[in-house]
Amino acid sequence: MKTVPLIVKFFLFCCISCAFTQDAEEMLDIDEEIIPNQMFPNERTTLDDCHLRFYKLLKEGEVKPAFGMPVPLKEFAHMGAIGWTQSHGSILWQCGGTLIWDNFVLTAAHCAVDASNQAPDVARFGDIDLFSADDDMYAQQLKIVEIIRHPEHRFAGYYHDIALMRLEKNVRLHDTVAPACLWLDDEIRFRQLEATGWGKTGFAEEQTPILLKVILKPMPNERCDDVYNQETTRKLRNGLQEQHLCAVDDRMDTCEGDSGGPLQTKLLHNSKVTPFIVAITSFGSACGTSTPGVYTRVAPYHDWIVSTMQKKGAKVDENTYNATNCALRYAHLREYDDAIIMEKTIEFTSYNSDLARINIIEYENHLVEIYWENDTRDDCHGVIVDEDTILTIADCTHSNGVPPAYVTYLGEKSMPIAKIHIHPGYSRNQPHNNIAILKMEAFLDLPIPFQPSCLWHDHEIPYSTLRGFGYGRTDINSFDYYNTPIAHDATPTFLTMSSTIFNESNCVLPGKYSTLQLSREHLCAGNDIFLVPESCRLLLGTPLDEYKYINDRKYHVTFALSQFGRDCGFGEYLLATRLASQMEWIKSVLLPTYQDTNSALTFVDRDLQEGSRCETGSGMEGRCVPIRACSVPWRELRSSGTAFCSSSSVICCPVTTSNNTGSNRIHPELLACPALVREKPRGLPFSSMVQIGWMVKGRGQFRCFGSIITKFTVVTSASCLGRVVPQVVELLGEVQKNSFQVDSMLKHPEYNETQNTNDIALVKLRKALTWGEHVFPTCLWTNLTHVPLVMNMIFPDSTHPVAFEQVTPMYNTDCQRTHPLTVQRSQICVRSYVRPNTCVTGADQLRWDSPTGESYLVGMAVKAPACVNWRYMVFTRVSSFVDWISDNVR
Repeated sequence: MKTVPLIVKFFLFCCISCAFTQDAEEMLDIDEEIIPNQMFPNERTTLDDCHLRFYKLLKEGEVKPAFGMPVPLKEFAHMGAIGWTQSHGSILWQCGGTLIWDNFVLTAAHCAVDASNQAPDVARFGDIDLFSADDDMYAQQLKIVEIIRHPEHRFAGYYHDIALMRLEKNVRLHDTVAPACLWLDDEIRFRQLEATGWGKTGFAEEQTPILLKVILKPMPNERCDDVYNQETTRKLRNGLQEQHLCAVDDRMDTCEGDSGGPLQTKLLHNSKVTPFIVAITSFGSACGTSTPGVYTRVAPYHDWIVSTMQKKGAKVDENTYNATNCALRYAHLREYDDAIIMEKTIEFTSYNSDLARINIIEYENHLVEIYWENDTRDDCHGVIVDEDTILTIADCTHSNGVPPAYVTYLGEKSMPIAKIHIHPGYSRNQPHNNIAILKMEAFLDLPIPFQPSCLWHDHEIPYSTLRGFGYGRTDINSFDYYNTPIAHDATPTFLTMSSTIFNESNCVLPGKYSTLQLSREHLCAGNDIFLVPESCRLLLGTPLDEYKYINDRKYHVTFALSQFGRDCGFGEYLLATRLASQMEWIKSVLLPTYQDTNSALTFVDRDLQEGSRCETGSGMEGRCVPIRACSVPWRELRSSGTAFCSSSSVICCPVTTSNNTGSNRIHPELLACPALVREKPRGLPFSSMVQIGWMVKGRGQFRCFGSIITKFTVVTSASCLGRVVPQVVELLGEVQKNSFQVDSMLKHPEYNETQNTNDIALVKLRKALTWGEHVFPTCLWTNLTHVPLVMNMIFPDSTHPVAFEQVTPMYNTDCQRTHPLTVQRSQICVRSYVRPNTCVTGADQLRWDSPTGESYLVGMAVKAPACVNWRYMVFTRVSSFVDWISDNVR
């Protein structure tokens, strides 16, 4: 991506030729997209201005690489067929089993013998079509050398129906043959499970040669007890026990699973999916009857499984089937998550890692961590929405009745909390009005450039998924790019997850919130797939966000704030506070002059159109103009009784101020500037500027810049001139420097050197300038209500006469937060993107280059005593002094 320098130095020496202009444009990549024709209002009346208030000067590109590598089918790499070899050499495949170690298969105890009391002798893996040789290249068939039933199992009953089969040797671990993991938690949260097998596809049907799968829904054991007839319950003398799991397929159109086969779920980790065996197929009814099957849960038998395998030589222990350990052990052999797969065939799978549902991040600069002095909580976060403002949930404003004390940000910095605003409708332990605003003791020390998160105002969200934030182990979340073993690393790390937005009808919340009635203030989001335990813990108060392009610039936008969500909303979704529903309260806190405009609007006549004469709320004569064209500050209009014409975007503005650009007081030569400049050829970029100097021992000493506005007049800062009248000005635009004698200087009569107010002056020349390619005027910016969104701050350089830096405006109220002097309405506050502090002199000028070619003087720097940490820079607003300039030009 081509980068654009924000500071460019101009070398104004005799060697510079007219080709300079083209070179400069190439350096800056200047076009209408970099310096847009957009305006910024003087006063803040909305929070929906983030993309202007923290405007990004540079574009950002997006790269979405795709990766691909050949992988065979491996969805059922753990699935085995258990067979009985017949006298003529054929094999009857009558049970299923699950590979859980290199040489151990987990199955049902009743599969230890067939109807003839014969034991199975062979197990086959890596073959999904038992009666075809097409996929035999992946098949591994091994002898069963030992079968160990649970010691309490009896063939006359359906209890403890679980067994282990030891193979003659270890399988060859491969994409198509790899052990599954075991689900050892007593709680089964999964809404559906998957059974696989080569069972019958219907009543009295033949066994299918193709491995099939069926989706089943768990149901309470009590409901199963009422289903089975007397013959069946004879084997369940005591009914279903905790060892049993009941599940049903309510579609009534799938196969009867193999005895001993797995009932499983796939858990996400490393952008892979690992099968976790929840139970083993024990017994059930024929297909098509919507009758539940009964399965033997694995968790109660964990100790027996491990101890039995240990006795038979397997190197396993109590941690072998820990969910994280097991998932990582075979991660390099697992399938990629369907969400990232672009194309999939038997021989090849291509994927896009940018689509991963969960990713490791170093840290998100917009996030802060919220802390208490006694460290009572460590689960609360917030999002930076202004340089001294954090948005979070109200749940994060208390810990046993104690408010938080400070926040940390950017990994190492901290800032005390000065004030906490909690929504007045919030009640503890209730998910309503769960929002709060933290005001910091001082500005956060943020990097340059930095743009706080923008707030989304609309209820409708333009995305189907949003980003959320969590915390989890590094190893279980690292993306497996190369299908190589992943080393254990339990170090906690920050995570971002992609969460699908759900509506009220399909939102699935954790247990205690399952009956919550969602309203418009809530946002439900998450993923249907479950995570391996310990993968992700939701960070409370963090944003559900996304990056959005506004006017070709990329901005961080917050849509909601996370309230709760187990496992970061995977499997069971998370709930968040939707910002759009809380915007009126947020405005009441963050906009000091805010009041609900719905109660203040006064429509004078809905038939009035833009340009019509009208009467203001205070009875003054006015004209209907767009709000942005009225120079009367919004607070003054509102306090006097706001009057609107036809809509809230067209206001009745006093006629004396609604169109200052057409004022009869503006000098004709100033009014003619734009047309004059557009018509004439122009040379160097700063041909409308001069250096202002004083003669010392016959040589000029130049310390001020000025802008030529008429043939006899230069405008500059009064603070830069000092008390001694300058003697000479030197044109910047000419290759051969020409000097002109100064006739006089005129400072504004109300200039206050102490308060830095009315800091403007005119320098008048003895001899008129002649307009030409290298000498032409600067036009004056006359708009009283708006300034350009991107401007150039021109300043002297220690090595070369001229340098410039792109800056953007801020509201004066922003500047006032750190500035020691009162920022006047006749001044402009601007922000630098390359420096953290104020470093201006009275020589600096603020200019805007129009796309049509003319350059406008917007402001002149208010002299600062030194480079100080004020964050923003203050300039005299030229439009406030157009009348005075017009009255005093020659």
